[in-house]
Amino acid sequence: MRMITDLLITALYTVFAQNLVLSSGLGMSEAIRVSTRPGTFGKFALMISGFSVVTSTLCSLIDSVSSLEGMTYAVRAAIYAAVLTGVYIIAAAVMRFVFGSSPKVLGTLGIAALNTLVFAVPHINNSAAYSFAGSIGSGIGAGIAFVLAAALISQGSRKLAENDEIPEVFKGTPTMFIYVAMLSLAFAGFTDSNIFG
Repeated sequence: MRMITDLLITALYTVFAQNLVLSSGLGMSEAIRVSTRPGTFGKFALMISGFSVVTSTLCSLIDSVSSLEGMTYAVRAAIYAAVLTGVYIIAAAVMRFVFGSSPKVLGTLGIAALNTLVFAVPHINNSAAYSFAGSIGSGIGAGIAFVLAAALISQGSRKLAENDEIPEVFKGTPTMFIYVAMLSLAFAGFTDSNIFG
């Protein structure tokens, strides 16, 4: 029961209090790109969630090995990168040979796997000293945080496109950056970090 509670609390914390996409900007470019393409939104979000959960779970198992305790940050980052690359290669092979996926789907899979959000989750799990269940919850929460951020950006971009009162010089990308900055400030308010100092 404690394991499930740990998983759920960490997932909720990762989604709402530590939304890595909106408070840290991790995976933001992918969230903006996906939010403008409703056809790929679901697949990409599922891929991000899957990679976050699998990578954070495997890296948590690696971190639990006592011989890796005194390892430097660079070595740990290299190990996490190797794990992520291995997970991507296995997922791409399964998608290609089992499901016969097209190169376009495999390209999307690569973008989902090798982004800053998925790579940051194991590092955050290690620095926060999450338990095994907490690491899984953090991976799930990171995926849900990505979905939440992309959905908010999608709704906002739709509303901004319909607004005729925005000056022509601010339409498009400048307005999107201002909107995302306001969302990020709102989520940064949930964290305990000092924004200005």
